[in-house]
Amino acid sequence: MRYFLAFLLICTLGVPAAAAEPEEPVTRGEFILLMWRSHGGVPFDKTAHPFSDLPDDELAQAVAWAYGEGLTQGVGDGLFAPERPLTREECAMLLRRDDRRLGRLPWAGDGAAECNDRLEISPWADDSLYRACVTGRLPWRQGRLAPLEPVTPQEIAPFFP
Repeated sequence: MRYFLAFLLICTLGVPAAAAEPEEPVTRGEFILLMWRSHGGVPFDKTAHPFSDLPDDELAQAVAWAYGEGLTQGVGDGLFAPERPLTREECAMLLRRDDRRLGRLPWAGDGAAECNDRLEISPWADDSLYRACVTGRLPWRQGRLAPLEPVTPQEIAPFFP
């Protein structure tokens, strides 16, 4: 979390990217917290989620909101894994679920089968990452979808101005 806060400080102060340290991946907790805040940070019952690994703070409130909105289901075994880096396929799925919830689901056409790393995508992520790359929501990674690679602060910056 401290690296993400440093990233936000650097962006706010306008320090050139070359002066910044290498980007740390965005965690699952950081992304959900940013997503919740971008939707107004509406107060939510911190206990309205099934996850046993969340602190009793603002993050629990954000995750409870995301869970209640159908955006996240955790990682299994009653865990959310807030400190684990968010993968590109997880990010794409969260964005797609949020778009669906808001009634805006851009069509990306067919073509996922043509991607050289499409078989690396988890079945639950379906074509969300392909859709995110084709529509410009997430950048391609050297012509690849790179589903299991972590998301960087630079990649999500456009979502949370």
